[in-house]
Amino acid sequence: MAIAVSAAALVGIRATAGSADTAASTVTVTKVTASTTATSTGTAVRTTLKLKNTASVRKPATSAWLYLSTGTKKYTLGRVAVKALSAGSSTSVTAVRATPSRAAAGKYSVLACTGAYSAKQCRTSTATVSTKPTKRTRPETGVMLDVARAYYPVALIKRYIDLLDDNGGRFLHLHLTDDQNVGIESKVLGQTLANADLDHGVYTSRVTHRPFLSAAQARTITTYAAERGIAVVPEIDTPGHMAAAFALLEAQHGTKWVDRIRSGASELDPSAPGSLALAKKLYAEVQRTFPSSRTVHIGADEWGDGVTAAQRVAWMNTMAAALGNREVWAWNDGIDRAAVGRLDPRIHVTYWSFDGDTEDAAERRERRARRASAVDLQQAGIDLLNYNSYYLYEVPTDLDPADSEYTVADLRENWSLRAWDGDSGSLLAAPMSGAAVAIWGEDLDSPPADALLRWSAPHVTAMLETAAS
Repeated sequence: MAIAVSAAALVGIRATAGSADTAASTVTVTKVTASTTATSTGTAVRTTLKLKNTASVRKPATSAWLYLSTGTKKYTLGRVAVKALSAGSSTSVTAVRATPSRAAAGKYSVLACTGAYSAKQCRTSTATVSTKPTKRTRPETGVMLDVARAYYPVALIKRYIDLLDDNGGRFLHLHLTDDQNVGIESKVLGQTLANADLDHGVYTSRVTHRPFLSAAQARTITTYAAERGIAVVPEIDTPGHMAAAFALLEAQHGTKWVDRIRSGASELDPSAPGSLALAKKLYAEVQRTFPSSRTVHIGADEWGDGVTAAQRVAWMNTMAAALGNREVWAWNDGIDRAAVGRLDPRIHVTYWSFDGDTEDAAERRERRARRASAVDLQQAGIDLLNYNSYYLYEVPTDLDPADSEYTVADLRENWSLRAWDGDSGSLLAAPMSGAAVAIWGEDLDSPPADALLRWSAPHVTAMLETAAS
């Protein structure tokens, strides 16, 4: 199926890429009042918002996001649903939200924002609120499966869900897209069942010649996970790692069409007409495919040259706004230290590496000089999940049991939710809110099977137990 993008929809993001302030919402917050109440676990913040639709047309239901704010620190309180508003009309909404455990006791303003996060889209309460220490919650722990590069049968994915369920895990992160393959059915990209061959329950694209999960299979996985209390976090990686998506789009629209939106072989050009429209359609589609998933990972890693720190964060903020009421996760390496203050605080950062594990010494120094460290992000109030590439990444090859045994012993001895910079011994002042073992598929010589589960299960179990201790 061809992507349905009209000429009017092919709007670029030149303005958005330069500054998140330009992605303005016409539903604006006009007043914020807040108060607090002590609870058995900490403090609840009661916030009342007044909002107005400044447009000349009716606006559909939307979301506002609340944050505790003090100085340069901002902590997400959560979302508030805002009903549809007719042209020029106003409304008031009230919400009660618990203070996050990572927020220190103290005095805060309450910040309320609509649209893509920016100073213009936010209003601050005139009075401050005082919070008390909050009991730390159970860590959010799980597994990431690279189901793009490596096809996982539904039965095997269910066994990883069972592993999480049996050992106190909370989520399954599915990395669905990468340069080698799009691992999920997508009408937006033209990867449909009608354009695939079916063999023993496995759909294979006639364009990429790679297998993928159907939308129905995705629903089977999410239903199975939900019955066991495991959240599914789908990831559509933009603007990079798009080579397979481009191959599918070329088959539908031709090379010239794709050349208008790409930069190099595998990255959307964030300054090109149509890039934003395509990305938004992909995120809308993944929400339809995984309707029960309250969290979506937007990727945003390994950017190409020539995209500024402000442009990268503006793209991430715009994608977060497009996802509306979903919690949003993103990889850390697109965030520079200078742009931390521009990042939407509701974006949870999956922190995997300070320098991208480059072997080039000069490149390592340059990246560490400008990129936001986990310390920078934590001090800004950003929620972090530990994906430490030294202790928690797996790129399986020959499934040598000795490798698994060493990894498990090393993790139990040296890793914690505070360990963030490889195996350097660097520790955060406070633990991250969760963690995942990430199982990548680029070096797998054969499709994932029970042997991979047996090899990786001790690593997953060790992480889950260590994080909970």
